[in-house]
Amino acid sequence: MSKVSTTLVSFLGRARQDPKTGYRTAHYRFADGSIQTTPFFGLALREVIRPERLVLLGTAGSMWDVLIEQLAVEGEDEELRLRLIEAATENRVDDVLLAEVVPLVERALGLPCVLRLIDYGRDAGGQARILDAIAAAVPAGRVALDLTHGFRHLAAVGLLSALFLERVRGLKIEGVYYGALDMTENDQTPVIQLDGLLAIAHWIDALGRFDQNGDYSLFAPLLEADGVAADKVGCLRDAAFFERTLNLSDARRRIQTFLPALDRPLAGVSGLFQDALRQRLAWVRGGTLSEHQRRLAEFYLEQRDYVRAAILGFEAVITQECDRRKFNPLNFQQGREPAEKEFEAEMRAGDIPRVVCDAYWLLKDLRNALAHGNPPKREDVLQVVVNPEQLPLELRRALDRLTQFVTAYE
Repeated sequence: MSKVSTTLVSFLGRARQDPKTGYRTAHYRFADGSIQTTPFFGLALREVIRPERLVLLGTAGSMWDVLIEQLAVEGEDEELRLRLIEAATENRVDDVLLAEVVPLVERALGLPCVLRLIDYGRDAGGQARILDAIAAAVPAGRVALDLTHGFRHLAAVGLLSALFLERVRGLKIEGVYYGALDMTENDQTPVIQLDGLLAIAHWIDALGRFDQNGDYSLFAPLLEADGVAADKVGCLRDAAFFERTLNLSDARRRIQTFLPALDRPLAGVSGLFQDALRQRLAWVRGGTLSEHQRRLAEFYLEQRDYVRAAILGFEAVITQECDRRKFNPLNFQQGREPAEKEFEAEMRAGDIPRVVCDAYWLLKDLRNALAHGNPPKREDVLQVVVNPEQLPLELRRALDRLTQFVTAYE
């Protein structure tokens, strides 16, 4: 198996704090205690993480000339360097000129390099072009981002680009780094990893996606990264599977097995979202199976997943009828099937209010039509199934009426 390569993406600004080096020379202190002395943090980071590839991004006015002067040996490509100095001073560096400079940079650093112009990012369109440029410059593999230099707003764009590369390109973000020059003490500048911000963004994304699709497994890798035991995390993956197969009893049991992990503070970023996660799992601590089925039917109806809404809404009714008759709702032949037949017999005998009967037969016909993909025999039901405005309204009305009927029995 071939090794997965790492690309370091670094931004180049236009600061001229030092006439020779541009940026002020700093002694960057990394987490392992090592010190790298350089005016360009990206070069220090390269020495530590040893990427297979380097991407340098800057504007037409970034100090490309100062960087090249740092890397070139005396007398090397003097004519090219003079043209670059002139272009950078006049804010007119272009991709053609940068392409000429690439061999010099690669000779100095000893690895493949990409030098690319990016937009100034003054508006949404420009910021989108920056993301596009980053995505175009980074192949498959892992990515490390250096957000130290460049315009201050590029740090925010760079962090967003990490999420963009993960979600759109499917790349693995190996780290997000910042050389905190304003935190220098005792002539040492700390290197800060901003991976925590990325983890926060992942949690926010996971919560939003869960609120749309109810997939518990979204939280599994985030909790695992913060040290939650693999067997506990596996419970959430199992619960997601069982709920997707409409097996709410086993889904509930697996979540109940996981919940003790939330009884003590979670480590890392996960602790920030512990209460939010607990709230989303609280349904398993009480209620009956029929109540859980109705809750999930309501959830899927809100998400416009009409197939699951109809199936779970109907199953909630049958489960309640099992409870009313003391039948086992988890046994089809001795519980659910006879409960359904007896309830329908009561309706045909006139023992159930007409409005409840109408809601039940409509829900059952909708369930059958949606689950099997066959057109319903009843013309009124067919008109509902093919109407994107009418279907959610009729499902809602049927669920509400049947819920009111169930509540009256309780």
